[in-house]
Amino acid sequence: MSEATKVTMVREYWKHADAGLSDEFAAMQTGFAFYAGNQWSGKDLAKLEREGRPALTINLILPIINLLSGIQRQGRQDVSVVARKGGLKPLAAVFTQVLRHCLDITEADYELADMFTDGIIGGKGWLKMSVDYTEDPIYGDIALKKVSPFSVREDPDAKEYDLNRSGKYIICDEWMDKKALLLNYPDKRLDIEAGGLNIDTASGDVVGEGDAARWRVRKCWWKAYENRTVLIDTATGKMKPIGADTFAAKAIAAASDRWTVKEWVVPVLNKTVTAGDIVLEDISNPFGESVQFPLYRFCPMWVDGGAMGVIANMIGPQQEVNKRRSQALHNLNQAANSGFKVKKSLNNYDKYIAKFGSKPGIVLDESRAGGSIERIEPAPLSEGHIRASDMSASDLREISGANADLLGQVYNGRPESGKAIALRQSQGMKVIEIVFDNLSRTQKLMGKSLVDVIRFTDIYADDEIAAIVTENEADVDLSRLKDKRIGRYGIKVETASSSPTARYANFMSILEVAKMYPDQVPVEAVIEASDITNKEAIIDRLNPAGQESVVKPKKKLSTPEGFVNVLGD
Repeated sequence: MSEATKVTMVREYWKHADAGLSDEFAAMQTGFAFYAGNQWSGKDLAKLEREGRPALTINLILPIINLLSGIQRQGRQDVSVVARKGGLKPLAAVFTQVLRHCLDITEADYELADMFTDGIIGGKGWLKMSVDYTEDPIYGDIALKKVSPFSVREDPDAKEYDLNRSGKYIICDEWMDKKALLLNYPDKRLDIEAGGLNIDTASGDVVGEGDAARWRVRKCWWKAYENRTVLIDTATGKMKPIGADTFAAKAIAAASDRWTVKEWVVPVLNKTVTAGDIVLEDISNPFGESVQFPLYRFCPMWVDGGAMGVIANMIGPQQEVNKRRSQALHNLNQAANSGFKVKKSLNNYDKYIAKFGSKPGIVLDESRAGGSIERIEPAPLSEGHIRASDMSASDLREISGANADLLGQVYNGRPESGKAIALRQSQGMKVIEIVFDNLSRTQKLMGKSLVDVIRFTDIYADDEIAAIVTENEADVDLSRLKDKRIGRYGIKVETASSSPTARYANFMSILEVAKMYPDQVPVEAVIEASDITNKEAIIDRLNPAGQESVVKPKKKLSTPEGFVNVLGD
């Protein structure tokens, strides 16, 4: 495929995605605007300003989104690798440690949290995996970064949550000036200087002029499919790729039961980077045999092949709250200066009253008003508007699942039992469970992709892996770690033990078990699950010789001085 053809291909992919995802991008823009408090249209604001009417914004969406984001941050999840078909548990344990090391050095917790917030606001959040050569110019380091959902275009014809199943491409764009392009792609200097960036501004792919000009750089990850034939040694599992001439290989397989020829269609991942009319980079199999897209999508709700954010169904009630509260304030402003009733106006005294009647401390002369001045009783605050506003606010909580108890608000203004509150909190969590379940799905897809990159590339060398794994896995043959013949591995996502909420729940659970079986559960286990300061020193005092704790029936461990025995007597 020629460079011109690839430039055209990437542009067509972009246009195809732009058209197919137009409704989702419109909903995304609305979601982010409402979260930021921009909840009135320009047309409505201009009309209200002409009429001298208020336009209040009572942003009830903001605390609901922040609540969901807080729940995710308080209950961060860990990923671990599990052995599947043909996999080995010791190797899975090594993969787990390397994977967690990768997530730790890239500060993935924060990037995931930002991705989650983008998703619940606009319907999609994106995390991008790349290879950073800053500190390791030979092999590079894995980098994870949250990217703006407005910068990504995926195949709109892919109707499955996992884009790797049916997606043909994903494009991520960024803007660069000429200097940045020359620094990042020095091999393309001649093409750039020859006018490869001279494109029509109407294309939308270039903004600004002269030194301030910037070009849209599209990084397109796309899949092609090809026939592959291999000669397989059934005794060892080794495979040898065969070219177009398969006659010799088939003859070997026919002469011996040990050898067999296998033909199948396989996907091939490609990376093509373009700007203007130039192909800046074009790589096939950038991650070795891994064919997973390096962009991971989070959708809080996935409905019949389409993404939907949490805010989507809260737009109407939020607008209703703003309109009713604004109308109530308008009515109150009008009623506050309801006017005066006079018996008879002399010498235009009614105009004087109209001009100065609302002034604090005004003194009026009844003799100039026919002997009587009476203030007109103002109309009461519109209860109908306030009630309608309250109903819409309640609708927001019911739609989102974030009830008053989850939001930390008083329910109906009356005291209630802790069990009743906990029950409603639990019910609210069930309503939003789909959001966190899809987050776990995204983390699994991300973990699977990262494990493939670790297995099929040299980004993590054997000595680096050996330095990461603990002493428990010291006897594992690391040379088998990247052996493609050794099994498959899956990803398990669970609540992280580093989360304060999870730590407290774990501590309370083991404490309850310890109270039920004080002779079987050692004190050290309870201490280890707690957040007590200097707990390692306390455990060492319980085991002065570094011996393992052995719990014997009807014999409790002594409690060191100054320590409260949480198990009781």
